[in-house]
Amino acid sequence: MKTTINEVVVTGIILKTTPYKENDMILHIYTRDYGKIGVIARGVKKITSKNARACQQLMISELTIHLKKGLSSLMKATPIDYLRHIKERLESEIVADYILEYFYRYIEENAPIEKEYDILYDCLKAIDNGYDPLVVYLLFNVFILDHNGVSLDVEGCVLCGASQVVSISLADGGFLCQEHINGHPKYSVEVLKGFRHIHKISIQSIDCLHLSQDVIHTLVPIMDGFVEEYTGVTLKTSTFMKQIV
Repeated sequence: MKTTINEVVVTGIILKTTPYKENDMILHIYTRDYGKIGVIARGVKKITSKNARACQQLMISELTIHLKKGLSSLMKATPIDYLRHIKERLESEIVADYILEYFYRYIEENAPIEKEYDILYDCLKAIDNGYDPLVVYLLFNVFILDHNGVSLDVEGCVLCGASQVVSISLADGGFLCQEHINGHPKYSVEVLKGFRHIHKISIQSIDCLHLSQDVIHTLVPIMDGFVEEYTGVTLKTSTFMKQIV
């Protein structure tokens, strides 16, 4: 929504905050209309700042900004959603930080894509609303693969197309049947179904995804392997992820 030629009001999800000068902060935010942008919030570190509450990482805020190439300038910030329930559980906060870090490091600036905003928003809201953060993590890793041009074949054996599958192969990029298992570990029917479902069900339909804790904890390292092998994405938060799985 525009107010003047350069002044706009946007809803932004704050991915990261970076200290800048003595009392200022750079906000790295993702907006639906402008994509990922950087905004200087002057004086926001002062105790008297009226904008401070709305300028924290892992928040959804309404921001009035002077929009320009490079760093824009913050004029006013109002909190919309603190996503406070995420911060009540360490596991939830780590997964949320993983999502924010990916958007901060790997999403192109000034290239708004509505689907990306929706993925970011829906993943954070799902965690905040009490869904299992590791299920959100699995679905978000499917997004990472897709964002990097990787689409895994989950319809049948990747080598012959057989519908009866018994394993998942990192090297081959998907399911394997008994004939082509070739030393790969066998997985339970529940794990195989779960692997297929996380690639078929969107975050908006998370209610339809029913995975046991055993299945979730089996799928997490499998998906970690695919992300690492096929995308080259490395996130600092991954270290903490390994501690909670």
